[in-house]
Amino acid sequence: MPPKRRKISDLTVADTNELLLKLDGFRSSLDEGDEDLPAGFIEKLEELRDKLQDTKHTSFSKVDPMTLLSLKISSGPLFLISEKRQAIEGLGLAEPTGCMSMDTTRFLIQLVRDHVATVTEAGCRILINILLLRIVSVMCPGATSVNIIPEFPLPRTIFKQDSGKYSFSGVVDFLVTKLPSRYTEYLLGDPTTALGNPGSINGPMTSNIFEAKRDNVRVALPQAAIAAASYCQLQNLSTTRGVVTSGEQWVFFAYETRTDGTGLVRSSPEYSLGTNLEGLALVLGLLQDSINNATSSEYAFFSTS
Repeated sequence: MPPKRRKISDLTVADTNELLLKLDGFRSSLDEGDEDLPAGFIEKLEELRDKLQDTKHTSFSKVDPMTLLSLKISSGPLFLISEKRQAIEGLGLAEPTGCMSMDTTRFLIQLVRDHVATVTEAGCRILINILLLRIVSVMCPGATSVNIIPEFPLPRTIFKQDSGKYSFSGVVDFLVTKLPSRYTEYLLGDPTTALGNPGSINGPMTSNIFEAKRDNVRVALPQAAIAAASYCQLQNLSTTRGVVTSGEQWVFFAYETRTDGTGLVRSSPEYSLGTNLEGLALVLGLLQDSINNATSSEYAFFSTS
């Protein structure tokens, strides 16, 4: 008599753990570039693993506002304090010795506007790069360095809620990391290893999440919030700040983890560079503030009510 066929629901905890270990071992030994692998084989293995873990997996790019609600992540506003606008613009206009000047920054932005198709996300990133490089040049002199890590992968992170377990993974468009200057070469040589082992860096290290969006930047806020929540969990942080931008429009946000396991994402209005770059100084100042206070829930230039 043939053995009785078992369903996944029949597996004991011990059976499931043993199967997961074997599945992980098999998965890690596979060469994903092997042309002999059947189409979709890797994805089916991941589906089986998720089923065994009873985990609903979503990539960052598929996250929407309903995802935030299912994870009990609430939303709130950040209001720019009008009396401090001049101060933040002054911060954006500051030109320490040797930095990329505002004149050069304006020239390069206009060059992109005149000659780059920003209807694609790749085109938008060229514009974003200019502003980030201006920030790097302003903030780097001294013992601290600010570095740009494009396409930074975040490993799968699991969130547990009453409705079940959810996992997320994906790539952050830009991670902007501030750390002691002597570790710059180490970080840029292998960002994944360096950021995955923060204990090897002696001194403060912070990072900001940047998501690029070709248009309607606020639509990308949920996926940026989940990326920030994942980064907080991976780095054991209570707060991290980030930006969603098309290069022309900029939304600043902060994600806060609460002690009860829920989360809160606060976001600013959209700020535009403006036709004549009249908003450039404000955006640059807010970028500096965000990077300088990447893990702080105290706001120097915003109020929350």
